Amino acid sequence: VSDDNIIVKRVLDSNPLLEAFGNAKTVRNDNSSRFGKYMELQFDVEDATTAAIEGKAIPSCVLAGSKCSTYLLEKSRVVAHEESERTYHIFYQL
Repeated sequence: VSDDNIIVKRVLDSNPLLEAFGNAKTVRNDNSSRFGKYMELQFDVEDATTAAIEGKAIPSCVLAGSKCSTYLLEKSRVVAHEESERTYHIFYQL
């Protein structure tokens, strides 16, 4: 597996863990998102001059990393919830 594929795999593999921390069972939905998530992807772009010398019309671009910011929309759910609902999934998976 190349380094590029490892980074992509890590970014994709992090999503289920983040979902477990931010999703909860509600009356209307068994997997309701209770948080917001902003993923910033960082790319390494080939130098345009080098690409042109190699005959490429467009420089290559590879995923070099990512940064994820999350925030809870419903902080109250951490300490209390309705009787027919559950708190965040992660607490039931530990």
